[in-house]
Amino acid sequence: MLFKVSDDWKQLLSQEDEAKLNEILNRASKYRGAYKNAHNVKIAQLWTAILELRKENNALLNRLKKTEFVIDGVRDRIRAQDSAERELLESLEKF
Repeated sequence: MLFKVSDDWKQLLSQEDEAKLNEILNRASKYRGAYKNAHNVKIAQLWTAILELRKENNALLNRLKKTEFVIDGVRDRIRAQDSAERELLESLEKF
């Protein structure tokens, strides 16, 4: 064998990455009942981890959409205010 294979490959990751991976796996563990009954437990566990990441991604997208909505509203109000001020200045110049 040319390469030594480590059984605990997660230890080869940085501490931060290993902690993040463990967090994902811990969140996926709530589906343990489902993936323990699968023919291929490891693959099913990966799919549940993907499901958890997808849920997290959707939550972040929803927060982003709400933030964009608020920012767009503020921008529209500022534009309306600028337009009103410009119209007022134009009417005063005509006066």
